[in-house]
Amino acid sequence: MAGPNSADFVNQVRAAVDIVDVVGEYVQLRKSGRAFLGLCPFHSEKTPSFNVNAERQFFHCFGCGAGGDVFSFLMKLEQLTFPEAVHRLAERAGIAVPQAQEEEEAAPEKKAKQIMLEAHQLVAKLYHYVLTETPYGHEAMKYLQKRGISRQTIDEYGIGFAPDSWNFVTSFLQNRRFSLDLMVEAGLLAKSEAGKIFDRFRGRVIFPIHDAQGKVIAFGGRALDPSAPAKYLNSPESPLFSKSTTLFNLHRARPYIRKRKQALLFEGYVDVISVWQAGFPQGIATLGTALTEQQARMIRRNAESVVLLFDGDAAGQEATAKAINILQEAGVVVRIAPLPPGTDPDDYIRQHGAEAFSQQVLLQAMPVTAFRLKHLRDKHVIQDETDQKQFIEKAIELVNELDSPVERDLYLRQLAEEHSLTLEAIKWESRRLYKQQKSDRQRDKVTPAWNNSINNGKVTLAKTLPPAYHTAERMLLGYMMRNRHIADRVQAECTGSFQVDEHDALAAYLYAYFAEGHQEDPGQFIHYLQDEPLKQLASGLAMMECRDDVSDQEIGDYIKQVNHYPKRTELEQLREELRTLHMKASAADSEEARRELEIQAAVVGMKILELENALKEG
Repeated sequence: MAGPNSADFVNQVRAAVDIVDVVGEYVQLRKSGRAFLGLCPFHSEKTPSFNVNAERQFFHCFGCGAGGDVFSFLMKLEQLTFPEAVHRLAERAGIAVPQAQEEEEAAPEKKAKQIMLEAHQLVAKLYHYVLTETPYGHEAMKYLQKRGISRQTIDEYGIGFAPDSWNFVTSFLQNRRFSLDLMVEAGLLAKSEAGKIFDRFRGRVIFPIHDAQGKVIAFGGRALDPSAPAKYLNSPESPLFSKSTTLFNLHRARPYIRKRKQALLFEGYVDVISVWQAGFPQGIATLGTALTEQQARMIRRNAESVVLLFDGDAAGQEATAKAINILQEAGVVVRIAPLPPGTDPDDYIRQHGAEAFSQQVLLQAMPVTAFRLKHLRDKHVIQDETDQKQFIEKAIELVNELDSPVERDLYLRQLAEEHSLTLEAIKWESRRLYKQQKSDRQRDKVTPAWNNSINNGKVTLAKTLPPAYHTAERMLLGYMMRNRHIADRVQAECTGSFQVDEHDALAAYLYAYFAEGHQEDPGQFIHYLQDEPLKQLASGLAMMECRDDVSDQEIGDYIKQVNHYPKRTELEQLREELRTLHMKASAADSEEARRELEIQAAVVGMKILELENALKEG
């Protein structure tokens, strides 16, 4: 049997998985020519520049330069080692991991994260069993039934119950020989200042929190005892769980989000579960913290638009206002669903039903500007003309931020009707405030200039083309990856090394790759590379447009560019040296010194002539 890290086993795993399917679990991809295109998961962008080549099984981002094979993708995104990535993909493909791998992972150097994951899966099953199959869960089951959560939904979400015990889970894990200190680090257990280890969750309904691939990485607990110090308690930050980069229910909702190109974003997991049960499966939630930029980017990779359904109280409205800015910055189209003050989505569904939620909440979701104007109205008490003037000015400033003149006109008409003003007066005020806003923005942009000139914040950067030899080296490498005969020709005819160190290293790997008898396959070559920066370079080159019928002359011209560059560099140095000698000769303070410098100049001139002739002939 092939070893766990042997080339045969790795190639077996690589052949069994499709990079499009793997990447598609993290990034929403769409077909674009022969490749698949999406928003890069490695940097923030609004326009897709992340490409996946299904035919050759590699990816490359033209925005940040990330690239490589399916193993590189998982290693970079999940912070895995190469063996961990191989193991993860083998499990995904249903390929049995060789015994040597299992023995290695049973050894002391086994990664702590894997042990933590195993413990979380076991504890999740334990909590669910306690809720559904033991007397300890009766009260919690009654609570859930009272909240309208069905047994089917309880099973779907793996909802459980943590008994009101200090050592129930502690003993369970200890009996299975898990390190208790490691379980404290994982967030399953807690430790007192005196060093005593005990159960973190006690007397709470438990909601498992999953990562994007559906593995349990944390828990949320809802107290049954109303006198408990915290109504809701989430697992702490751990090597598995980061609140700022996790969205509740994403793994379950993702297919529906992508199909509808829209997500429903809530503040809590009970809201998500309620709307799922009511027939709205595209719900996700933050985890007790404000929406983060990382979460917004995760949403944008899966959806084009979001409906925000935060609580209708003042805190929920403030959270909505903050979330709007973060989502729009990530390139998401945002709408805000109205909820009565003091009501959350779970309450609304239980009181009014799924049909009312659909018709009166989701279908009434308002654009951002309409929400901001409503939010502005709620905050302003208008008692006289001065209050009214201040409100109208702030409202117009919001409207002026819109790019669409049609939208601006609609909102200005609404303001005019609402306050019994003429449209002309509102538009005149809009123009006045727009000029003022524009002037203020220009002042904010201006920074002290070293040359005492004001540039109004506009800086023009000259675009410089790469030197000819640089482009020639890239083109050669692109063709060499696709054609062994071209690689052999370059190896034979290039008189020296490529000038760019990374290009030279990649060429050396290509020569070795073909010398070992491998096929002309850019995807396989990318996998062959061990150095991640070189994988990124190779993936970018493999994405270049290269003609199948490239001529011998074109390849020859590229080779000439590479071969001539050292000579051209030497020629420039000699010409500079000649100019310096002529200047020194002109300024010489004696005839003897002048003649000596002229002789040196003549020698340099002969070298220049020889190099120029060599370049013409070559």
